[in-house]
Parts: sequence; C-alpha cells; structure tokens
Amino acid sequence: MKKLIILLTVLLVLGTSCGKDFLAVNEFNPNSASAVPANLVLPAALNTTSAIYASPGNFDFIYLWHGCMAVSGGYAQSGAMIGYNLINSSYQGNWANSYLNLQNYDYIETRSTTDKLKPYKAIAKIMKAYIYGNLVDIYGNVPYTEALKGSAVPQVLKPKYDNQQTIYEDLIVQLDAAMELIVSTPADADEVGDYDIIYHGDMDLWLKFANTLKLKLLINQSDMTGRASYISTNIASTVSYGYIGVGEGAMSNPGYLKSAGKMNPFYETFYKQDGSVQNGMGYYVANQDACDFLTANNDPRKLRFFAASSGTNVQGNYFGALLLNLPSVTSKIGPGMIGTFDQAAPILTDFESLFLQAEAAQRGLITGSAKAFYESAVTQSIIHMGGDGGNTAGATAYLGQTGKPLVNFDVSTNKLRTILTQKWCAMNGISPMAIWNDYRRTGYPDFIHFTEDPAKKNATPQVRLLYPQTEISTNNDNVVSQGDINVFTSKIFWQNR
Repeated sequence: MKKLIILLTVLLVLGTSCGKDFLAVNEFNPNSASAVPANLVLPAALNTTSAIYASPGNFDFIYLWHGCMAVSGGYAQSGAMIGYNLINSSYQGNWANSYLNLQNYDYIETRSTTDKLKPYKAIAKIMKAYIYGNLVDIYGNVPYTEALKGSAVPQVLKPKYDNQQTIYEDLIVQLDAAMELIVSTPADADEVGDYDIIYHGDMDLWLKFANTLKLKLLINQSDMTGRASYISTNIASTVSYGYIGVGEGAMSNPGYLKSAGKMNPFYETFYKQDGSVQNGMGYYVANQDACDFLTANNDPRKLRFFAASSGTNVQGNYFGALLLNLPSVTSKIGPGMIGTFDQAAPILTDFESLFLQAEAAQRGLITGSAKAFYESAVTQSIIHMGGDGGNTAGATAYLGQTGKPLVNFDVSTNKLRTILTQKWCAMNGISPMAIWNDYRRTGYPDFIHFTEDPAKKNATPQVRLLYPQTEISTNNDNVVSQGDINVFTSKIFWQNR
C-alpha cells in the first residue's frame, strides 16, 4: 500500500473523531459507518496513539518537572505548573483522546472474529493494553469493564470505575491472550502488511512488543511488597517469546509528509512545513539538570539533545526559577531530539526495552547480563540521537570512562540508580510516561530540582492527575465514588515509596 493512501485513511478517520459529539467517552455516534473493515481502521488508530504520546505538549508537565526541559526566559511560566497546582481541566484532552483511540481498537478487536483475522485482533488487544496501562499510571482507577460500551446493548454511557490493580492484572491476561493469538495464527491468515504502520505485518515483532509491554507493567510493580511471586511467575510464562531488541522498536510512521498537520508530531511542535519555527522552539528550552548531567559525564548526545549556548556549552533554566537566563544564552531543544519531519514516532523504542531488560536482569527477574543490556540501551540511544559521536565507537568511549558511576556500569555502586538515571536521560523527548513512572516508583534520578518556585504546594511533584472536568460533567456519580483525591498522596497502586 502506498504511504499516501495510508495517510489519507488516517486523516479521514482522525478527522471524523474530532467533532463535539465525540468528546464524551462513551457517547454513541449515529452517523458512524456500521461496518468499516478492520484493516482501514488500524492505521488511523495506530497513528492516533503516536500523536497522543509523541506530542510533547500533551505531557510537558513531566518533561518540565523532571529536569528534561524548561521554559524560556522570553515566556511567562504557568503558575499552576510551577506551583504543582494542576486542576481538573489540566491535560484533560489526553483522557478523551485516549478513550476515543480505545474505541477504535475495540472496534477492530470485536470485529476480528475469525482465525484469519487473528493478527488484527492481537494488535488491537496489545494497543488497548498499552493505552489502559498509561491511563492507570496517570489516574489510578479508571473506567475499564464498562468503558467503550456507548453503542453496546445494553448501552452504558456512565461507566463505573474499576480498581487500578485489578485492571493491571487483567492487562497481563489480555497481553497473554494476544500473544497466544499470534502464535496460533494459521498460515492462511489475512496479511496485515502496510495497514500496520509500526511493524508492517511482522507478527514476530508484535509478539516481542506484547511481551515487552508485559514486562514493563510487571517491572512497574517490582518494588511493591508481596508481588515477587506474581511478577516472576508471569514473566516466566512468556519469557521464551523474547523482548524487543536492537532495531526492533515499535516506531509508528503513516508516511509523514512535509505539510501542516501531516508531519511527525514532535517535529511539528518546533517547525512548520516551510522550515520556519513554531512557538514550541521559543517556549521549550534545556533544563539545567539535564545540561549538568550531560556536561559532567562528557555525553556525546549533549549537542543533540540541546543546541549550544556558546561554543560547545549547553545552558538551561531550572523550571520555576524566579530569574531565568536570557533567551540569547539559553540552549534550545536540539536537532537529535527534534529529528526530521518524516521520522517515525516512538511507541516503545529498542533502547527503552533494553533498559527494561537491564533492570529486570539486575533484579534477577530474567536471565542475561544486566551490564550487556544496559550498555546496549545506552548505545542505541546514542545512535538514535545521531551527530558526530552518535555511533558505536562514541558509545564505547562514553561507557568506558573511569570515575563516572552514572555511566560506567563496572564502577557503579548502585546499578539500578545507574540504569534508571541513564534511562531518564535517554527518554527525554521520547517517552515522558517512562520518566514519570520510574521516578514515582524508585526515586531515580535523585538530583532533580523539579521546580524552584518558592510558593510550590509540595516538596515534590504531583503523583497523579485529577479526573478531567469533562468526566465530572458527564459521569459525575462515578467520579465522586472514587473519594477525595489528593494529587500528592493518592498514589498509583504500584508506587510503594
């Protein structure tokens, strides 16, 4: 299938999902087509997922709070952001868009009823687990068993909220079921091909993606009391399927074009189709925490993450500082992070998977060398960022530095700290949820300033977001039944610290 055809399909479906009638999560749309083939829905659904999670503005509170990016001195900083005072209307579009996206995947799953359609059903189940996992990580309890039933019989317009740990446990079951669908797919099954804008129908890679996502959900629970047996048993049951390795990352690309609204979503935050800058280029700048880490460790990615402030130096701002550096001497977001207009958008990169495997090996949850996984993860991040040092030789020199415990695995006295600090660095501009989850569950990295606002409401950032105002307006009784939510103490179930 031609890339342009895929893109037009994506735009058609996305365009019909943005009207007012679709803002309610479970609202029935009487004008929707009654029987659209799953293969036409799939590319649009995958593209929407990447648009949600690859657009920096959707999760910039994570990048700003966690030492990755800051606000330029040429702009006013949000009082709600620097003071940890996000409210119910903050980032509520992510909730609505996620549930709309889930409806697309649910449509694919429920209509893929034959053996020949097993690949479509498996992909839909995997992506539903991906999105529901993120919703739990952001909000805790969310609609699950009664969600996506706006057009069902009986119709459910006000779904109940399910327990977050129960949802997580069922996501593991769903991922296992998706993997079983893949391994039991008959030889004459319908080929997904280029309708799949991530792996182009390579179901062996989808199998690894599902197993890596499962590992990620289990690792999130690894510091919980009493979960060791549950985690090890579930890892062991599918470990033979393998995990995403070098060059196997889940990267989405519908055929991005150099045209407004059709470019890589991260790139389009910073550049227009004619090469002129967007507001994002002026607003987001380097965070001093990231600058200090890159500089102190002679990191070859330094001038790829951030543009030079002078010579080969990088300089940022601390988010929330009362006095910000002048824009003329502050590093802007760099070319390695912004990438190109047609660069694939990350869903789960190979280096995130390798960091997960390094942590799992270090914890004794899988076999293999934690050091080897770790060094491979760092190497792939460096290669991904590109530039003069963005190669295997540059990575080898970087990793071999003596006296750098947050770089050299052999000299590290706290291996998990080293793994997770390097993962934080690598995930800047790639996976905000990984950064937020890792800090909330482990406290690493442990040198972040978060915000310098003296009027901030808490010493550390919010551990969750409040339920959206739109959900309060349409499903109030079920929201109220969740009790009083405190954004600093109402922790996600796996946050055992």
